[in-house]
Formats: sequence, structure tokens, C-alpha cells
Amino acid sequence: MDFDRRVPRDRALRAADRDRDAVAAILAREHVAGRLDDGEYDERVARCLAARTYADLDALIADLVPLEPEEPTFARGHGGLRGWPFPAMLLIPLVAIAIVASHGHLFWLAIPLVFFLVVRPLLWGPACGRWSRTT
Repeated sequence: MDFDRRVPRDRALRAADRDRDAVAAILAREHVAGRLDDGEYDERVARCLAARTYADLDALIADLVPLEPEEPTFARGHGGLRGWPFPAMLLIPLVAIAIVASHGHLFWLAIPLVFFLVVRPLLWGPACGRWSRTT
């Protein structure tokens, strides 16, 4: 969980260990990205671990690039519909109910389901592509 600068509003409140850990993770990520050199990273982490209030933590990351909201990813692979807005765990029972309710006349509904859950992962493997932002 990342450090959220919006909550709480009173920045003079005491910060928890979890908040300090979240800021330390942000600092580590920025260090790996090359925005902080070794000395500055060590100094900020030391100040982070000694911080008492949210305002102290805010000061450590105020000059860093703010995180952009993640674009939704369409994660494909690993056998199916992970990342789809319509959960596969709900899709499978609905198709089964439709087939049973139609006395087998809607069995063709199982064909696309089998393709997406079985055939496609076998042909393209677990890394059959991901939509992601390139930086």
C-alpha cells in the first residue's frame, strides 16, 4: 500500500510504522529509478525511520515525481480471463446454467469459453500478451 498524502487531513498527526514503511518503499523505488543518489537515499531513509508526523514524511517525498494513476491492464495468460471486467468465476456458471436451462440447445456457448480458457493458453502459453503502458 502506497503512502497517501491526502489522508489524514491533519498532517501534524503521528505516523504509524506502516506509513514509514510505505514512504521508505517510495524512496527505494525512486532510488532504483535513478532520481536519488546513494547518499541522498541513505539520508532520506534515516529521516524516514525517525519521522514522527505525516508532515515529516511528506517533506521526504515532496520533490519527487508524483505517481500517475495506473492504466488498466488487460492481463492475459495463465489460463484465461484474468483481468477481464466480467469475472470468469461468474461467466462459467452462467454458461452452464444457460446450457442446462435450454436442454442442451445452447451448448454452442461452451465453444468460446473452451477456446479462451483452454485452447488459447495452450497455443500461446502463459505470456500470450499483455496490454501495458510502455515508458
